[in-house]
Amino acid sequence: MCCSLGTWVKGEAMRSLATGYGLQATGRMVWVLVVVGLGACAGELVGGAGDGAVVDGAGDGASADLHVLEKGAAPDMVGGADIKVKPDKASPMPDQKQPKPDKASPKPDSKPPAPPPLDLKKVKWLHTDVSGWPVKAKLSSVTFSGGNICLNYDKANTWSKNQISGVDVNANPWVFIYQSGLWYGATWEWMRPGQTCKSRTSVAGDHIKQKPFDAVSGWVPKKGQVLYFMVSGLARMGSSITNVQERTAPVKVIWP
Repeated sequence: MCCSLGTWVKGEAMRSLATGYGLQATGRMVWVLVVVGLGACAGELVGGAGDGAVVDGAGDGASADLHVLEKGAAPDMVGGADIKVKPDKASPMPDQKQPKPDKASPKPDSKPPAPPPLDLKKVKWLHTDVSGWPVKAKLSSVTFSGGNICLNYDKANTWSKNQISGVDVNANPWVFIYQSGLWYGATWEWMRPGQTCKSRTSVAGDHIKQKPFDAVSGWVPKKGQVLYFMVSGLARMGSSITNVQERTAPVKVIWP
């Protein structure tokens, strides 16, 4: 009876035992195959071998084989049965959510980049170069009132006058514009004796009338743009219409 039981365990029942003792631990499959042979007089259950070890021959009249096959190990022969272990499929990792990009994108700076300080020696003059004229007048401020721009200088009633098209004039207002790495200086109007204010819309290409700030360019100051303003004696028409060769120092203005 015992021999028959041993034969049965080692024979046809091996496959059912192999599939019946499946243990899964810590992400790897370990199959424990226990084949128990019972002797005629006594029987023992022999176990306790390390991973991957095989124990044979447990005592008189008894035999036991403990096979521990780890995932990926080669198949072994037990009791004449060819046991093949299929590696378990790797468990899918839980979805790892990627951090969402910050939807708030930085707003572009609406202000144009700040130009370098004005240096009259490096200015490209679109009208008479007056950089060598002495500063004998003071431009105390540049203000805006209603639709006017006012260049408050102290020689409005002092400089001598001349005429253009029958109108008395004695000064020209200047604007300095930074573009393409250069400062440009240009007059944009005529000023009569005692006059300090002009229409702010006259600070434009259609009044400068010189490239690259002519009427075709459509140039007008932009809000926040850094400009410089200055007043000088008559200089718009070169030497044909003059009075005094004097000027103010330039004054920096942020266009409103």
